[in-house]
Amino acid sequence: MAKAKEAKPKSAEKKAVKAAPAEKKETKEAPKTTKKDAPKKSSKKLVIIIAAVVLGLVIIGVVVAVCLNSLGGSFNVFGPKEDEIAIEDNGVKETAKIVKSEAKSVEFAKYDNGLVSFEYPEGWTVEVAPFDYIHYSFKVYNPKDPTYMILFGLKLEGFNKSNAAKNWQKNYYPDAMFAKTPVIDPQTTEAYFKVWNETAEYVNTNDAKSSYMPKMKEFTVVENLGKNPVVGGDFLRATFKDSKGNKAQGLFTAAVMDVGSYYVNSNVFNLFSDKIDVWPLNVYNTVLMTAPDAEFNNWQSILDNTLATMEFSSTFMKGFNEEETTIAKTVQANQKIYDQMSDMIMDSWEKRNNSYDIISQKQSDATLGYERVYDTETGDIYKAYNGFTDDYTGDRYQPISDNQYTEAISGYIEK
Repeated sequence: MAKAKEAKPKSAEKKAVKAAPAEKKETKEAPKTTKKDAPKKSSKKLVIIIAAVVLGLVIIGVVVAVCLNSLGGSFNVFGPKEDEIAIEDNGVKETAKIVKSEAKSVEFAKYDNGLVSFEYPEGWTVEVAPFDYIHYSFKVYNPKDPTYMILFGLKLEGFNKSNAAKNWQKNYYPDAMFAKTPVIDPQTTEAYFKVWNETAEYVNTNDAKSSYMPKMKEFTVVENLGKNPVVGGDFLRATFKDSKGNKAQGLFTAAVMDVGSYYVNSNVFNLFSDKIDVWPLNVYNTVLMTAPDAEFNNWQSILDNTLATMEFSSTFMKGFNEEETTIAKTVQANQKIYDQMSDMIMDSWEKRNNSYDIISQKQSDATLGYERVYDTETGDIYKAYNGFTDDYTGDRYQPISDNQYTEAISGYIEK
């Protein structure tokens, strides 16, 4: 009995197994659609989810990076910005910052008072002296530091030709102008600027009645850059000390002219005494362009731009004294005369002796704690903090040569 009972389940299993194929057909047909469609839908959802997550992470990363990048320095995850340089100081990675020089950031304004027009650095002050047309004069300067200046004067007159002439005036006409005006002897541009302070004292006291003409102490010619063939005189490069005693540098020109003679007896009571020519000298086209000594190279072309753009109006020309033929005809014949003078100044400046620049600029850098480098990609020259070349490990910024001390800088590299 026990064996027969055990056999039944086995046959039942076989029957069940045989019957199973009929069920398999149903299970095979039902999943046909789910196996093909369901995974597509789920995979699309998965891709969308992943893309959304990635996009979100990217957006968050960009926002964080921009925020950190704006802080500069070691937080700059995108590397140095355009105005930054990667450096390493004692193993610590940092960035140095490039700061444009003031001269490279200058914007020009237009001055026009109906008589004369020119361009000048925006924010500077323009002063016109209270003179007539023939003696027209103006000054443009930086109110924060008046040593940055260009001064132009059409005519100054009444200078004595010799000490004998001035002494004669003082003896016989002590209250006259000629007894007080300085002597220009020899009659050169350099001699005129050697007595500049006496001239300034007289003009400021008697004509301008203000401190219109600046004083220059220890005026020293560095180099005579040549003649001015248009209106006469020389182009001089010189140094001086300003009102605060700081060393300054500039370009100077003026034409000293002897326009006549008048001889008198040195002793008016003795007809046989020596003759003295007491007819005064005139000075035309006085131009001063000045700046602190270490900065003049950077500002020379900016100061020169005022002269280059200067024009007198037809109103001015009509008011010109017709008797003053020495300069009037020259100006009337060519309204661009001062543009030509500017070109000659620039040409003379480019041909100057470089030895002064090299020595003075090196001394200035040593005093102020700078070393100069140039950008090998752009050619820009920078005053870098002392030690920059030790911190910088790249190839783009290299020490300058001696000749590059004559060129204007584009800015500073600071920590």
